Amino acid sequence: MPVEPPLYPDAELVVSSRQPAALVATPVPGAPDDPIPQPMLYLIVLDTPDSRVDVFEYYNDELEEGPWQLASTFSSEEVDTLQFSSVNDADITGIVTVAAGGDNNRTSVLISMQDAGAYREELPPFELGESVPVPNEFPSDIPQYDDGTVTGSAFVREPGNESFLLIFLTEDSRDEVLEFYRTEFQELNWIVQDGTPLGVEERADFHDSEGMIQGDIIVREFERDAKYVEVSVQFRQDPAREEGGAPEATETPPAPTNAPPATVASSGTPAP
Repeated sequence: MPVEPPLYPDAELVVSSRQPAALVATPVPGAPDDPIPQPMLYLIVLDTPDSRVDVFEYYNDELEEGPWQLASTFSSEEVDTLQFSSVNDADITGIVTVAAGGDNNRTSVLISMQDAGAYREELPPFELGESVPVPNEFPSDIPQYDDGTVTGSAFVREPGNESFLLIFLTEDSRDEVLEFYRTEFQELNWIVQDGTPLGVEERADFHDSEGMIQGDIIVREFERDAKYVEVSVQFRQDPAREEGGAPEATETPPAPTNAPPATVASSGTPAP
């Protein structure tokens, strides 16, 4: 990291990542050795048993000292958000999000920071490794692609909401991936629709009939190796949702003995 943001004392590190943002410029013909601007994004997730109030007060104070300047704060019933920037480098900005919840009522801290002045680095040739673990909480009725290698996953629990992200690579085509998910979700009697394309990406949106789960699938060419397709499956669900897809059929109660016999339509189902 170009500079380390304040980290809440004695908090447990859950996950951290560093990834490039979209390119803000293209190489100039005739100058292949010139660096190409490419912002870098940093993500840190912390967990602590301390109260949400204590964590908010800590960051409210720390982001007004040293190399940091607090730009704004926002608090609601569910979450606190603090936006900050670096005094020494105008290219570095960030957001701290504080939320409490779950069965143990612990407090989660999400720090996201961007360095807009970073430059693209030369990457080594891509080699596909083994799949990374999928969160234990991942719903069993969400289909997982057989011929895919999982390269990233995430699970976030918030009050009244659970969010999931699954990223995988496959050598199959975009159409094959999207057709697989359309078929699987339709067998669950879920709604699947083509989403609004995002540039060169293709997208499908899905949700169940009760609105307990909804998400999207984004399929794109993998930038580091064109023989792969990169797929992101992201969705939210109500923690009270029961897995299993379509609701079970219920038995029709027997008609009263004095009722006239039902007529049968040509389709073979009782006519109204």
